[in-house]
Amino acid sequence: MNDFSISASAVRASETHLATVFGQTMVGIIHRDLNGRVLMVNDRFCELVGRSSDELHHLAMEDITHPEDAPGNAQLLAQHLPSGTPFQIEKRYVRPDGSLIWCAVNMSFVRDEAAHVVSMIAIAQDINDRKLAEDKAWASHNLLQSVIDSVQDLIFVKDREGRYVLMNRYAAEGCGVQEGQRDYDLVPHDIAESFIEIDRLVMASGQSLAVEEVVPIHGELRTFQTIKVPWRQNGDIVGVIGVARDLTERFEAEARLRASEQQLAALIDNLPGAVYTCVPSAPWLLTYVSDGAEALTGYPAADFMEQKLTWADLVHPGDLASLEAAIAHSIEAQLPFSLTYRITTREGEERWVNERGKGVYDASGAPILLEGFVSDVTAQWQAEERIRWAAQHDPLTGLPNRRLFQDRLEEALRRAAAAGRKVGLLLLDLDHLKKVNDTLGHDAGDALLQTVADQLIQSVRSSDTVARNGGDEFAIILPGLESEREMWSHIGPVLGRLQEPFSHSGRVMACGASMGASLWPDHGDDAETLLKQADIALYAAKTTGRGKVMMFEPAMRAEAQRRTTMLSLARAAVDEHRIEPFYQPKVFLDSGKLAGFEALLRWRNPQAGIELPSTIQAAFEDPSLGIALGQQMHDVVFADMRRWLDTGLNFGHVGINVSTAEFLGGDLAERVLNRLKAAGVPPHFLELEVTETVFLGWSSPFVERALRTLSAEGVKIALDDFGTGYASLSHLKQFPVDVIKIDRSFVHDLAHNADDTAILQAVLNLGKSLNITTVAEGVETETQASYLRAQGCVLGQGFLFGRPTMKTLIPNLIASWRPPSTRPGIL
Repeated sequence: MNDFSISASAVRASETHLATVFGQTMVGIIHRDLNGRVLMVNDRFCELVGRSSDELHHLAMEDITHPEDAPGNAQLLAQHLPSGTPFQIEKRYVRPDGSLIWCAVNMSFVRDEAAHVVSMIAIAQDINDRKLAEDKAWASHNLLQSVIDSVQDLIFVKDREGRYVLMNRYAAEGCGVQEGQRDYDLVPHDIAESFIEIDRLVMASGQSLAVEEVVPIHGELRTFQTIKVPWRQNGDIVGVIGVARDLTERFEAEARLRASEQQLAALIDNLPGAVYTCVPSAPWLLTYVSDGAEALTGYPAADFMEQKLTWADLVHPGDLASLEAAIAHSIEAQLPFSLTYRITTREGEERWVNERGKGVYDASGAPILLEGFVSDVTAQWQAEERIRWAAQHDPLTGLPNRRLFQDRLEEALRRAAAAGRKVGLLLLDLDHLKKVNDTLGHDAGDALLQTVADQLIQSVRSSDTVARNGGDEFAIILPGLESEREMWSHIGPVLGRLQEPFSHSGRVMACGASMGASLWPDHGDDAETLLKQADIALYAAKTTGRGKVMMFEPAMRAEAQRRTTMLSLARAAVDEHRIEPFYQPKVFLDSGKLAGFEALLRWRNPQAGIELPSTIQAAFEDPSLGIALGQQMHDVVFADMRRWLDTGLNFGHVGINVSTAEFLGGDLAERVLNRLKAAGVPPHFLELEVTETVFLGWSSPFVERALRTLSAEGVKIALDDFGTGYASLSHLKQFPVDVIKIDRSFVHDLAHNADDTAILQAVLNLGKSLNITTVAEGVETETQASYLRAQGCVLGQGFLFGRPTMKTLIPNLIASWRPPSTRPGIL
């Protein structure tokens, strides 16, 4: 199409002539102005689009253009219209019946005398047949490509110059080959040369050729078997067609197989043991035996072959019947057999061997030979014996472990049931093993466990079983008992032994234990129940005081269930963050001013609402739960304190109770100080309340270190419930105590109990002399408050001044706190 435009005057001057031409030409021609009005259209165009001239006068070009082609058509028109530059497009017209016709359309523009574009002439040529042929060819090409893409081999076609003209997806993706590339573009020069050399041979000879080639696939060199054939067109060879199959895995598998066969041959050549054939019945005269027989038995193979001795001569008399039975069954069932038994060597040594064999049968099925292999498994058998022993025994003490203990308990119950006797069960829990490990080291703890094991073994009968069930727990099975009284008679020596002290590294230590006992069938029908009842009794012994023995009683089960329930409730409360502090005021007794608060733990029960800590009391004795409860309490209280500080609230100080379990973690001081720092609360706002019981026993070193660390940072230390436990003046000297909290029991009976009054006065005087602040708990009446103030007690806490209150009410409580003059009768 030439780049030209037609003037409007020329069109008008030649209109008659053009009409004649338009009518006779084989192309369709339509002339429209810029508003889309048809100025002229020939019959051929009407024929192409299936519309009459009148119809076309009422239709825009987009009305008869395929929707997919219309945007491109419109875009080209918009690009060329301003300049009047002709253009060509291939597009589809839509006929009234929905059929399509492809046309090549040449668009020219008509200008007026001022060179402005005023109309457009479209000349449409039918190319539908060509397009259909192209579509068919493209479909065939796609089909061919789909077929070769489905093949996992490399498929490719190269012309005589080595250019790739066709390849399947595996070749394109694996080798990175693209149409028009050569081998030099894809692979190293030496590999490319080898490919090209084979191509030349195929094209020169006109014959197909199969070769092994190394081809890089995704950068990895792999081995292919490639078949190349000449590509012929019209009898001429114009290139090469290749199909390459990846045989890397097969070649590697074959290599592994060859290596395996070589290894197997070497193994058989050097195999320790005896390969044999023999008569299929005792005494199994050998017809062949390998040289390995001598290393196994001490006898040369010739001795067996010459029948100087038979295999039966070597088999241990105790195992001969088993071997005969195994071989007889194997022959009868025509199945292989395997048996481990003992033989006696020429030197008189007893060895364990494993024989694996099978029968050889004639056509009628009758056995004619026995063939097999005998190997020395003495070391394996001994190792398995050691493994069996280790699997059933505690490595530290050598006692039966929990697994063997369970087996022996079951066996003891079976024998007792047959003999009409009873079986006793003792569970022992050492009182201070963890503390020994923490204070003296694990060597001392191990020595303690070994000593306990020895003492227990020496204190029971040979028919009894002493086991270590793990950690600091031991168990004793007492079979063949007549009564509970007899069981108690066996418990006595056990207690006596355990009370004997022992020394380690020059240090004498006591070895106390708590014990729980149960008796079969009195306390349970089976081993599991008997063990549960003994465990319940053990827990009862530990909760009533260590170093005790408790025989199971049905009432203990309810207590154990109560403890389990407490632990479960506490665990859920911690996991779901349902720990909530309630705050009770502390008051200066001389002025009535607010001194601070004690944060009392409460927890929210989804069913029952706010609960007291007594409902989860057992959790405070549990090491992990006790720490978790304390940490959650600290987090909430410290957050409250920070909030009050931010709002300028003068709350004085806040006291928090600390359980023994929190000290046993060894890092209480660090945890508290880190949480205070994280919350941004200065340490002097905190007071830790500690009961005297935590000062006692093995935990004392942990307590002293923690309290001194906290006190040095400004945290006040309060001795809680003073006078109710193991009160000792040495505690006030040894530990940094700032506050003594007098237990409510001494305050409650002030008016009626002279002893309580005397004790109270002594404590208050002690506080004055040591410059320790005194706090009276449980102040409920004005009389109590007046007396305490008169005796010099500094602070008071109790219902008289306020009940424990939720944190949301504390700001209002502080704001509305009245001075002493407005609270007549209290001060």
